[in-house]
Amino acid sequence: MSENRGVAWVDELRRDVTLALRVLRAHPAFTVVAVLTLGVGIGVNTIVFSVTNAVLFKGFPLVAENDRLVYMTSGRGCCVSYPDYEDWRAQAKSFSGMALTHGIGVAFNDGTGGAEIYAATEITSNTFNLVGQRPILGRDFTSADEQPDAAPVAILRHTFWERRFGGNADVIGRTVRLNGVPTTVVGVMPPGFSFPQNQDLWTPLVPTPDIRRRDNRNTWFVLGRLADGVSVEQARAEMATIGHRLGDAYPETNQGRNLIPYVSTFEDFFIGASAGAVYRTMWGAVAFVLLIACANLANLLLGRALGRAREIAVRMAIGAGRWRVIRQLLIESMTLSALGGLAGWFIARWGIRLYVLTANGSGVSEETLGVWFMDIIDYSMDSRVFLYLAAISVGTGILFGLVPALRLSTLDVNGALKDGGRGVSADSRTRRASAMLVAAEVTLTIVLMAGAGVLLRTFFDVYRADAGIDPVNVVAAQVNLPPASYGTPAAQIDFFDRLTTNLQRRGELESLGMATALPGWALAPRPLEIDGRADIDPQQRPVVGQLTIGGEYFRSLGVHITGRDFRETDDEDREPVAIVNQRFVAEFLQGREAVGQRIRVYTRDVAGPWMRVVGVATNISQSRDLQQRNSVVYTPYRQQPLAGMWVVARATSAPEALGIAITRDVAAIDPDVPLVDGVLPLAERLARNYQYRGVMAALFTVFAAIALLLASLGLYGVMARAVSERTQEIGIRTAMGATTHDIMTLVLRHAISTVGLGLAGGIVLSVVLGRVLRAEFSQVSPSDPGMMAAAIVILVCSAAIGCVLPVRRALRLDPVVALKPAD
Repeated sequence: MSENRGVAWVDELRRDVTLALRVLRAHPAFTVVAVLTLGVGIGVNTIVFSVTNAVLFKGFPLVAENDRLVYMTSGRGCCVSYPDYEDWRAQAKSFSGMALTHGIGVAFNDGTGGAEIYAATEITSNTFNLVGQRPILGRDFTSADEQPDAAPVAILRHTFWERRFGGNADVIGRTVRLNGVPTTVVGVMPPGFSFPQNQDLWTPLVPTPDIRRRDNRNTWFVLGRLADGVSVEQARAEMATIGHRLGDAYPETNQGRNLIPYVSTFEDFFIGASAGAVYRTMWGAVAFVLLIACANLANLLLGRALGRAREIAVRMAIGAGRWRVIRQLLIESMTLSALGGLAGWFIARWGIRLYVLTANGSGVSEETLGVWFMDIIDYSMDSRVFLYLAAISVGTGILFGLVPALRLSTLDVNGALKDGGRGVSADSRTRRASAMLVAAEVTLTIVLMAGAGVLLRTFFDVYRADAGIDPVNVVAAQVNLPPASYGTPAAQIDFFDRLTTNLQRRGELESLGMATALPGWALAPRPLEIDGRADIDPQQRPVVGQLTIGGEYFRSLGVHITGRDFRETDDEDREPVAIVNQRFVAEFLQGREAVGQRIRVYTRDVAGPWMRVVGVATNISQSRDLQQRNSVVYTPYRQQPLAGMWVVARATSAPEALGIAITRDVAAIDPDVPLVDGVLPLAERLARNYQYRGVMAALFTVFAAIALLLASLGLYGVMARAVSERTQEIGIRTAMGATTHDIMTLVLRHAISTVGLGLAGGIVLSVVLGRVLRAEFSQVSPSDPGMMAAAIVILVCSAAIGCVLPVRRALRLDPVVALKPAD
């Protein structure tokens, strides 16, 4: 019996679907408009979900059970000492395995030319086994490779192997130079695999005596795979206990809250709250677009419902119940949404490709993609995306079809049959429902335009911001000296002295300086102490940024100095000196003379030497927000030499020629010294700090523009239909002496009240949205009133045109014709 009922239900469903397709074919213009409207709404939603899925949910490609991997550091940040890692691995029971990683840059030279800088990761020998992968060529690392006296070896990423060696299997056993050290290639990883960053090769993490110091926390993070049945919270609790235990055992190196191990998930560690907020905001934006599309279609179906009143009345008269009518109408709307889902899938495929080209091609994006994941993320549409696409396709069909279905299911059968072929006119309930849908469209559109205005204005505020420098004719290049050849301060100073001397012989150079970070780069906060101030709690010390500079750094950037600049005689044998910026003086000295003051900064609670302030520089932004000015202490390179420095050079006229000269001179001094990312104009490097804002603002604006277009067309259509339904009323009023002005005023008053309700709601919600964005993102500007005004004008004009054109047509009719009932 139940089997027969099931067969009958399937047959009935098949008849309903066939009837729905027949109805849609009978109205091709409506079907095309509806499918395109839905396709756009569903498509942009699928694009954003695909990107969100790739970044937040998929994890690393080809890594087994990403959701069971966690990432541990000493406190919430970087890094871990090797002895701590060994103790964690020995004592923790919450993990089936642990591995240690350390990202580095290497100067790679395969003997075919000069050295080039590539990203590499030092890993313990069990890392690949822990993530569930092994080389497709050659062998994995072994514990023997981690011994200090072992021959250096490396494993290549598949894309790097194809790019540099043409996919030649003979690469196994080949010797290359990494940071000037001969290294043997022993393996190639599978295509698509890269862990735990966008690196080109891996090398063993060799625990040298320096790395084995417990206070040397210079490795990135510990990777752990949770044991079966263990949650992240349980692992955190156990690791906190182990951290306190190590603090008691090693008070000099492991005491303090900042050294308690912290267990992070993939999203916490690699993506971060800021990126998550970006994707949540974009998801909300495209949800609004889909809601606007649904409101449009609901209004269109309400209009068509009036024309189908006789058809539905006949069905109900011959026995169709209310549920049978609702089911048939919902199947029609869901068939329409299924076609819209197919269109959305096609739009999403191409939209994802465009997004990948835009994001990966723009250099975007530490905050949206993360520097870890450039060229790693798999944006393909997996089963999760297809389920989402199917769910919103079905959901939208129900959403926009339910109101018209409920309206028609309560039809007055006798009244509809008496009205004959002209159908029924919209009653007050239908008009109210239509008006509320229009107001909702206007509200959502205004909110989207406000959000786009916020992000666009923020982007342009940052873009136009003055970083406190003159970047015209200034180029910058990052130089990383291989530690094998430049392991001493004297060797590091000698290299940069030779580079400066060589460049000074060229006519292209006006001045040259060096720094550990460029303007616009954020500096790590360092606790500050000023000589002569009363002792305060070490945890309450104020913080500053510290930047090591050399050469004519300030002159190269066009920055003015009060007092004196650093000199070549400011070396490590003399009294340490420092230069502070104007913000430092205003914040800490309250107008007192800065030159002559003694200050010192702390690194990991270790006090640096007392330094005499010899100059005050004008403010240079050291923040991603170029409008922000932080307190900065500058220290001379000759007193604190480093292997990695940015070279900043001002050209006399042609910066391109100076860039070529820098590249040649570095190679001439030492071919094993690479320039990271070449020599680029400083303005271009600064632009990379805010370029991700432009990408996000552009995407938000595209979605807002789509919403505005859909709302405008929907608004025009609804108003035009509403006026057309009042043709007889207009004829009566005209016959009774109403003027054109009277008719226009009557119709526009209704339109303005409907649109005005939506505008009021949109403005209120826009204020709320502005507060939400400012809470989620730092340095968000107020909304752009110009963008809001443009949206309001477009929507009001759409409503006005939708009213005026049908009124003008009705007024041209002879009143006798206008009053004549339709056949």
